[in-house]
Amino acid sequence: MNQKFRYDINGLRAYAVALVVLFHFGIFGFSGGFIGVDMFFVISGFLMTKIIVSSLTKDTFSFLKFYISRANRIIPALAALISVVGLIGWFTLLPQEFKDYAKHSIVSLSFLSNIQYFRESGYFDAVSHEKLLLHTWSLSVEWQFYIILPIFLFLVARLFKNIKFLKFIYIIVFLISLLLSIYFTKNYASASFYLLPTRAWEMMAGGLIFLYFDKVIFKENSKRILDLLGFTLIILSLILFTGKTAWPSYNALLPVIGSFLILLANNNNSLFTNNKIAQFLGNTSYSIYLWHWPLVFYLAYLEKSNNILFISGAIILSVVLGWISYKFIENPTRKYLSNLSTSKNYTVTVIYILIPVALLSFVYVKNGLPSRLSDEVKQIAIKNAERNPRFNECHPSSGSQLPECLYGNGDVKLLVIGDSHAESMMQAVQKSLPNNASALDWTYSGCPTVKNIKKINSPDFKCGEAISYYLKKSVSDYPDSKILIINRTNVLFHGAPDGDPTIEKPIRYITKPSESYDQNYHQTMKSAYVETLCEFAKNHEVYVTRPVPEFPVNIPKVLGHRLIINSDEKITISKKDYLERSKLTFEAQDEASRQCGIHILDTTGYFCDSDKCYSDKNGIPLYFDDDHLSVYGADQLIPLFKTISK
Repeated sequence: MNQKFRYDINGLRAYAVALVVLFHFGIFGFSGGFIGVDMFFVISGFLMTKIIVSSLTKDTFSFLKFYISRANRIIPALAALISVVGLIGWFTLLPQEFKDYAKHSIVSLSFLSNIQYFRESGYFDAVSHEKLLLHTWSLSVEWQFYIILPIFLFLVARLFKNIKFLKFIYIIVFLISLLLSIYFTKNYASASFYLLPTRAWEMMAGGLIFLYFDKVIFKENSKRILDLLGFTLIILSLILFTGKTAWPSYNALLPVIGSFLILLANNNNSLFTNNKIAQFLGNTSYSIYLWHWPLVFYLAYLEKSNNILFISGAIILSVVLGWISYKFIENPTRKYLSNLSTSKNYTVTVIYILIPVALLSFVYVKNGLPSRLSDEVKQIAIKNAERNPRFNECHPSSGSQLPECLYGNGDVKLLVIGDSHAESMMQAVQKSLPNNASALDWTYSGCPTVKNIKKINSPDFKCGEAISYYLKKSVSDYPDSKILIINRTNVLFHGAPDGDPTIEKPIRYITKPSESYDQNYHQTMKSAYVETLCEFAKNHEVYVTRPVPEFPVNIPKVLGHRLIINSDEKITISKKDYLERSKLTFEAQDEASRQCGIHILDTTGYFCDSDKCYSDKNGIPLYFDDDHLSVYGADQLIPLFKTISK
């Protein structure tokens, strides 16, 4: 392969960053734009393998120099971004947001953010646009690859001193990583998305180009064909895939092979890549990538994510800020650091990291420094933090271990069965009990009160088994106790709102999965729900709550943001929309009431008037996210829960 400047690589970077940016800003036609990250991975793998193997064959490779050169490329612009966004965050972020930003900044500069975001992924995880540095996960994956790859190649080269064996071992590891990606994407999706073992194959695919085709020179016509075929596969990926596609798995093969073919072609005269726009975007691609995501965050912060003028402005600003970062930070610091001795270079790099880490560690230790905000905003933050402290202790999300947490003193007079909505109300339930009574917490995350219910690709989801266990144990151990059932049952019938993947295809089933929320699915679930309620009612007095209103945004965050920018606009939904979404739940509960006499506790009047449903009371949020009641919100229902004891 020709060793001169690779315009094709630089141009491919341009397409990669453009796809990612347009995807994140929600531009129509770019629902598969996330493949840009996979394209970056292939490029990185090619370049790093080439650098390392070339040096190893000449016996000139230095681990320290390699790592410092990578740090020179990545850290200065990242540290600058973190510092500037942190300064903006001082004025704009709520205490918990600022604390989270500090934590995420530290793990980003430590190149462990992919592991952190994987650990945070779960039912109560913040949606993506609420994390200012979420995009740094890919930098962490690449950096971890940079650390391991030279060690791996060095050991194989030194132990076997045979390039053919090195190629063989390399492709074996590539295939193992690909197979892990396919398996984990199906069974442990978050791990597969964020972690290196299931992403390494994409970078190693780039390395295969150097290892197997370095000496191959294609004719100009063959270069054009390979180049065109590669871009065709990338365009096809853009059309076929969306944010709901299982990823990476085998689906990522399409853009990876497309990028592979473009790099393999080595077509420096490509019309696609060797033009001024592509070269400009390629040069600034790293800085554009860094800066675009905070702009996505602040569009959501300002509630302008669907405003075409703001989106257009943010895209342009991403490019402008990327150019400024490249021109005045990324490029100058790289040149400056490359002229220093290794020891001085190392010292300066450490300083780049330690200064923001020290400042942000202080922010983290001080819980986001709430004193910088107004009393009204601090009040929202305080109320938002008031959640049931026993969530983790008492509320399993998988497995068959079912804790039985007791709330109150005295005999168990009430069994509370349900999901996280029930768990969020447990303290209010306890406050409603007589002094000599207690309630038993039988809740399971994401678990409708339906016997034999299962979840797609979730073998550890033992909800159906838990419900059967509660049915038996309620009779054998607590025959005289009443039962209170609290669920987010609307999700069972319709999926979660606000773009959740479950809105399109049900993830829960009883005998076999359904392709849509059609009439057959609704009837199956209604019948199973009614049957389960009535089975509990055979031996107990049963109370079931109407579902509480759900909102399209995180209530305390949006209310806090509005106060910070001097807006006191309320967050409401129409009561008509609430009743429409709850129609099937109401019908099923009414049917159970007719069939077996369950008691319905109507929560509607506590949150809605004749026209609207409200997310706050007297300026204090009733929810700690978009659908779970805060302690303050749940306390509004104490009078309703007291009717159970009468």
